[in-house]
Amino acid sequence: AGLDRCRAAIAPPAAPWLETLVLTAAEPLRAPEGGDDLRREVGFYDLALGLVREGRTKLAALGEPVKRPADFFCEMIKSDAHMAKVKEALVVQQKKMAAVDKRKAKQHQKKYAKAVQAEKVAAKAAKKKDEIRKIDDWRKESKQRRGDALRKDGDDDDAPPPRRSFKKSRQSFKDKKWGFGGVKRGSKKSDAKSISDFKDFDPSRGKAKPARGGKRKGGSGGGGARKKSRA
Repeated sequence: AGLDRCRAAIAPPAAPWLETLVLTAAEPLRAPEGGDDLRREVGFYDLALGLVREGRTKLAALGEPVKRPADFFCEMIKSDAHMAKVKEALVVQQKKMAAVDKRKAKQHQKKYAKAVQAEKVAAKAAKKKDEIRKIDDWRKESKQRRGDALRKDGDDDDAPPPRRSFKKSRQSFKDKKWGFGGVKRGSKKSDAKSISDFKDFDPSRGKAKPARGGKRKGGSGGGGARKKSRA
């Protein structure tokens, strides 16, 4: 209420627009969701730019100058250093938001690639299982066809074919390779006939052979000869 009274005293309602230069936007500024400061600042900028263009048009229609004279001097309320900090903060925040969006997109792509890979693995496993099932079915059908063909050939004997004995076939293989000489047990025992048989007897077997030349080592004759020669 106090502000309204002060405003009415400074600029009465009946005052012309050129005295107040008050402009009101047609639509109010809507605050962005999630507390996005950058979008809020951009909204303020767009709103102010639209009102400035509207005011310039009205001033031009009234014949008032809108450009500063060459010798005009003014100073901003906020310093250039402060505005540089504000701009830097906005740029940093924008970069952070871009990095967050990029990370979210990368995570989404990673999840999508993982889902696609899992789907491919599942499809490959299902295809392999189907092929194994088809092979098993084909084997069963082939076995059944062979059995039907044998029955059609006149094999009415339901008894299974004789099974070969592994032990017997092994023994026959040994007999074929080394021969079959009969029973070997007790074949090397001595009897009366073998004791009386001297055809393989050798009396010199097991005795030492004499030295070459018929001379014996260490004999008395050799020693006597050496003694005579010395005399």
